[in-house]
Amino acid sequence: MQLIDLNRTREIGASSLFAKIGNFNVLFDCGISPKRVGHDSLPAFDKLGTEAIDLILISHCHLDHIGSLPYAMKKQQQARILMSRPSQIVFPRILNNSVTVMKLRRDELGITEYPFYTAADIEALEEHILPMQFGKARTIRKGSDEIEITFFEAGHVLGASSILVEHKHRKVFYTGDVLFRNLKTLKGAKWPSCRVDTMITETTRGATVSHPELSADGETERLIETIRNTIDGGGSALIPAFAFGRMQEILKIINSARKENRLQRDTPIFCSGLGYGLIEDFDIAAKKLSAVDFRKKIAKELNIKIFRLNNPKEIKKQLQRPSIFVLSSGMLVENTSAYNVASALIDDHKNAICFVGFCDESTPGGELQKCSSGDSFLFKAQNYTAKIAAKVDKFNMSGHADRDEILKRVLRLSPRAIVLVHGEEDSRNWFMDAIIEHSSKTKVFDMNPCEQFAI
Repeated sequence: MQLIDLNRTREIGASSLFAKIGNFNVLFDCGISPKRVGHDSLPAFDKLGTEAIDLILISHCHLDHIGSLPYAMKKQQQARILMSRPSQIVFPRILNNSVTVMKLRRDELGITEYPFYTAADIEALEEHILPMQFGKARTIRKGSDEIEITFFEAGHVLGASSILVEHKHRKVFYTGDVLFRNLKTLKGAKWPSCRVDTMITETTRGATVSHPELSADGETERLIETIRNTIDGGGSALIPAFAFGRMQEILKIINSARKENRLQRDTPIFCSGLGYGLIEDFDIAAKKLSAVDFRKKIAKELNIKIFRLNNPKEIKKQLQRPSIFVLSSGMLVENTSAYNVASALIDDHKNAICFVGFCDESTPGGELQKCSSGDSFLFKAQNYTAKIAAKVDKFNMSGHADRDEILKRVLRLSPRAIVLVHGEEDSRNWFMDAIIEHSSKTKVFDMNPCEQFAI
């Protein structure tokens, strides 16, 4: 098997892995980097040369895994796309929102190549899709050669899949992003029990020390308590959340807490556009596939208001009444709803900013978490510096599995070779050392960007 990691950097970004398996040319995911702009944000598709891609296997619909799919398909129109049925429901809304964002960035930053694709390009993807049912194998033939592909539930977000590829009795298993514990909205990952030959694993939380004492239930309760105390004290609470998956999970938690009288029922709740729009798709998935425990009625019960303000002075007026903001981006990326609200909340001790997921250290959210109360913090996009007075806290509620759990599950499948992807340098290093320590006979490959190697 020949492999090329098309992500241009050794970090979480434009996830895309080329694999030559027998006569088949396969791409695992087609992502886009949220931290880079222009063509630098795309996978290095030019490294494919004249190779024609037969199959594109999509693990899930976060943009770092699917954001360049329409771009790739314009050059690989012969390819077939395999994704789970829930992913087929949600991807159009997510990619169309990406087009809108790229157009805004084109106008703001003068990036002339944006947008990389159009709504028509997104619609054209449908005729190439082979929807996959979890646990049900699909055999695909090319001439005299064939491979068998099975999607398994990966937790993480709606539709997320780990993918097993079998060719001539050899098994390759691609984890995608994975979470084993059950969420309020979604069941955890269900991996196969068979032995695999090659494991390609995410390493997102490799540098994050596992804390078994910080249970998901305990951290959820601590979040509810923080929100309650903030509102009772006359302040407002911001929960920065990824629009897809994390926002719906937080809304389900808030709704449950209200029903149990652990949160005030009359506190206004604000959400931003894409995350609220995805509620429609979650509702469709719940009705058609029983794939998610989140229905549109929850949004009605919460009486959610759509947040459209971006002027700090207008936001300050809203803050005259204690409120709960569940807004994207989860990392406080500049010029997002969460970023704008954070700038209005940060200088008042009555308020709270509650991070509930992965946050890259180089993003505004990551930088804010490294600060202490009383420090000055610069909101660069607004050219505004404020002293940190609000409570800034992080809750261990990540949508990614802890490193120790991934290590245990990976080794349980007894792979002869493990390929490390989708992680920062220190995260990959931890997995490399831990695998060697626990399984000295297993070969570990930490791929360099755009270099071809064979397993």
